[in-house]
Amino acid sequence: MFQQGKQVRDKKLNCSKCDVSCLKNTYETTGGFCMPCFMELNDGLRPAELRSLKGRGLFEYFNRWNTFVKKGVPKIKRNRNIIDKLSHYLPVINASISGYLRFGKGIFDGHKNSEFLVELKESSEGELLEFLAELERFNNELVNASKT
Repeated sequence: MFQQGKQVRDKKLNCSKCDVSCLKNTYETTGGFCMPCFMELNDGLRPAELRSLKGRGLFEYFNRWNTFVKKGVPKIKRNRNIIDKLSHYLPVINASISGYLRFGKGIFDGHKNSEFLVELKESSEGELLEFLAELERFNNELVNASKT
């Protein structure tokens, strides 16, 4: 770091988790962690992203979405039609929701997501239908939350 034309060395502190040295500012911003440890503990979020989620009242939605995504799509029987639809619509829905939650920008079109989900549910059954119904409930809750 340079200050008034002279190089100034920031004091470094050790991460509370892995003991690697990190800049004092990083240590203070992250609550005592290096950036990789902080992000590992916070689902890949940087401190500013975490503050933004909390400030927008969407932190719990982010946690629920991550849990949902980590569960993954249930296995489905060999149904080429539904597999094609899933491979087309689910990435679009995921990008819409994840982009909105994580970055607060991008296009979150909950109504378009609902249209995709209705089409997917029409040709689904069993665990997949339950998965899609849960996704639809989450999408609708997020639509309502984003109106405020």
